[in-house]
Amino acid sequence: MSMRLREISERLREITSQLQSEEVSDEVAAQLAAEAADLSAEAVEEANREARQQASAEST
Repeated sequence: MSMRLREISERLREITSQLQSEEVSDEVAAQLAAEAADLSAEAVEEANREARQQASAEST
């Protein structure tokens, strides 16, 4: 797993924890949810990139 995927995973855990707090306003929750969506999309791109690199390395 790449360093970036680890960073994304940690931030998503932080966001989850914040969203589970009853003290989070709707506005902040919406911002956190948007950030989580962006990070999730980035994680998919990063995982796909790693898979392509691994497949390329295996075929050489």
